[in-house]
Amino acid sequence: MYYSDKPISSKCDDQLGRNSFAALLAQSLLNLNTQDTFTVGLFGKWGSGKTSIVNMMLSEIEEQQKDCPESEKLIVVHFEPWNFSNTDQLLSQFFIRLSSEFRNKGDERLAKIGEALETYSEAFDILSAIPLAGGLLSFLGKKGAETAGSKLKKGCDEKDISKQKEFVIKLLQEQSNRILVVIDDIDRLSNEQIRQVFQLVTSVAKFPNTIYLLVFDKDIVVKALEKVQEGSGRDYLEKIIQMPIQIPDIKPAKLRQVLIDRLNTILSKYEGIAFQQTHWQKLYEPCIAPFVDSLRTINRLCNAVQFKLSSISTEIDFADIVAISVLEIQHPEVYEWVKEHKSLLTGEFDLSTIREKNKTQKELKDFYIAQIKAVLQKDGHSTVTDEQVEEIIAFLPHLFPHFGQKIGEIYEVYNLNVFRKNNQIAHPEKFDRYFSLDLDEVSIRKSEILMAAFEAECEALIKALLEKEEKGDSYEFLEEIRALSSDLSADRAEIIVTALLTASPRLDTLSQKNFLSLPASALAEHMVIELLDIIDSSNRFQFISDIISDADLSVLQSIASVINMIELAYGRLTANSEERNYAKVVTLEELEKIEVAFVEKLKQVLTEHSIFDFDEWRLVFHLMECFAPDFMRTYMKNELKSNSCIAKYLIGSVSIWTGSGKEYEVTDSYKEYLTEERVLQAIESLKQSGELFTMSKDIQKRCCSFYICSLGGEENHRGNISEVTVNEILSQWTP
Repeated sequence: MYYSDKPISSKCDDQLGRNSFAALLAQSLLNLNTQDTFTVGLFGKWGSGKTSIVNMMLSEIEEQQKDCPESEKLIVVHFEPWNFSNTDQLLSQFFIRLSSEFRNKGDERLAKIGEALETYSEAFDILSAIPLAGGLLSFLGKKGAETAGSKLKKGCDEKDISKQKEFVIKLLQEQSNRILVVIDDIDRLSNEQIRQVFQLVTSVAKFPNTIYLLVFDKDIVVKALEKVQEGSGRDYLEKIIQMPIQIPDIKPAKLRQVLIDRLNTILSKYEGIAFQQTHWQKLYEPCIAPFVDSLRTINRLCNAVQFKLSSISTEIDFADIVAISVLEIQHPEVYEWVKEHKSLLTGEFDLSTIREKNKTQKELKDFYIAQIKAVLQKDGHSTVTDEQVEEIIAFLPHLFPHFGQKIGEIYEVYNLNVFRKNNQIAHPEKFDRYFSLDLDEVSIRKSEILMAAFEAECEALIKALLEKEEKGDSYEFLEEIRALSSDLSADRAEIIVTALLTASPRLDTLSQKNFLSLPASALAEHMVIELLDIIDSSNRFQFISDIISDADLSVLQSIASVINMIELAYGRLTANSEERNYAKVVTLEELEKIEVAFVEKLKQVLTEHSIFDFDEWRLVFHLMECFAPDFMRTYMKNELKSNSCIAKYLIGSVSIWTGSGKEYEVTDSYKEYLTEERVLQAIESLKQSGELFTMSKDIQKRCCSFYICSLGGEENHRGNISEVTVNEILSQWTP
């Protein structure tokens, strides 16, 4: 349900506790016992609920008068001047409305007054007869005066305007009913029409037994009057308004309760939306409460939130969408500034850090205070107060902790994984969706992530990972699952570990978050270590042993990477006794048993496969050299009798360097098992047979690099070899 700005008409709908004030106003008007014209001004800002108070007041008057004789009842005429497009319509419709109210009472005396009012208005076509200093037509301007003047000449002989007004006054004095004329929304009129309304009250319609209740924003009307006449608009009002009444401010607690009730209603409509109570409490006071200043603001905010949730509710955080919508409604230019400063606010590729490295936090805060002040001035604020700027500066750090740390407003350590898990705007990958509101741009839906993390069986999870790999989303998908790891049970951790080890060798998608991109397979293997830590320590060794026992070639490669990380955690192998920052998911004794199990399984696999069938054979080779050196040396000597295996083995001896261009460097590591002559012989044989060109381009280029470095024709190409040179020679080789 969307909320309109339609005023309430009954005290039953009063959410802000205004009914008692409306009842007091009604009683005051009923008790006004004056036979002259009396003018009451009811003042309140836009959105303060003036019309709602008027409606409740009129309802209260009707309730109190229901048992009164008709001759004693207050006759109420509610006139809305902003319904009419020009001054002629405004004034003519006023008298038509007044006349109609008297005619419809079913009383001959009142009907006669209605007829007299109609005749009075017709006598001068309304506008042309408002008496002002300097003549009846002085306020119309030259063109309007000429038109109205011609009308007067045609009708004045037959209808004496002054006598007709005196006749209306006489009739009103003779009857006992008092009249209450309510003119609402005067502040919506043009400046000239505002002036005309007050002239109407003070001259043309200055009748006995008549109370005028004029409802408007005082500041707006004062400024309007000052533009269309000489002198102070405030002084002018004081001469007209005999009883000024200021609508009391709404208690902030009342407004906040209305807001909370409505947001609760909205929240209950959307399933799957992220709502974190602690995050809401953190944002409410600095980012939401200070900006909710009226029921109109609440209406607009709730409508904006509902609109956004209708398109993207499951992919955002509720507190964040409310907070950013508050900013959009109250300070649209600041909202646009936020949209344009994603890096600054979330920390993604935040190059401003380089420019600002020599600035203190206070200097940075002062710099951004000046920026926000300039934005607010652009936002149409004629005057920007320090309080307004401070509210925004308090707002931004709580919604964007990275920015808060930059300017010294937030000192707590924030966790990007928590932001990711909850789809918060502070996460760089979640930021854009809060502004685009396009569900199609969300490549991985929350429902998919929850299914993968908490429900999918192993095969289904493997399938999902490989599907994301095909779309280039596997890295992000793994990060989303990883963000939920603290909520996983041991059973779920086992299923996910098994799926990751199986899928990992086929996950090649690179992270695009930094220049040193990592493949999704590397992330998957790191996740395995983290997930193993969730499994009960008494079960981990057996779980890993069972995986090794059931592993095929691809899974064994993933297991090799995991074992290597555990070894490094204990400072073993290449760690040189320096423990690395990995979890020690098994004891050292269990690790040694795992080494034995890995060696036995690999020996079994190598009876049917070559070690070079592993995509990352070098890590498997490294572990076997450490765990079973004698076996591995015998195996490699036998395996490297094959020319194709020698070509594959060169991956470990020809390194690739990237900079301004790609270059190849040949090292001497191959000499542990081969001679230079044997390698060249293998390359030449593979060239001649054409088998080299059936191998991957990477292997072809490494073989060519070795060849150039070793022989090089007339020149000696020792040192790094550019890819351009490699490609030139390789093109000469290709049949």
